[in-house]
Amino acid sequence: MGFEVYFRFFLAFAFTIGLIGVVYWVARRYAGRLGIVRAHAAGRLAITGQISLDTRRRLVLVQRDGCEHLLLLGPNNDLLIESGIGAAQDGFSAALKKAGTSAVPTIPEQTT
Repeated sequence: MGFEVYFRFFLAFAFTIGLIGVVYWVARRYAGRLGIVRAHAAGRLAITGQISLDTRRRLVLVQRDGCEHLLLLGPNNDLLIESGIGAAQDGFSAALKKAGTSAVPTIPEQTT
């Protein structure tokens, strides 16, 4: 076996890898036009946040139709921790809501 056999093998291998790359690029670019819809294109489901507890388990906050769910994901089972969590609020907004005021109070102007 001479150098020519190895060179032909390398060219065939490079051509095959290049062809796979071109097919992948075309599939990603024209997926919407061909009627292939990706899972995240629907917009109803999103991962809001996640925290790794250890190497095998993590907490994931999933948002679905404006409602959030807290999940504990592990290798053997998945557990729903809390369901129906509303939109996140900061402390000031929560205090206003508790007081029954939906808008930020304004300071009246002073007349002299």
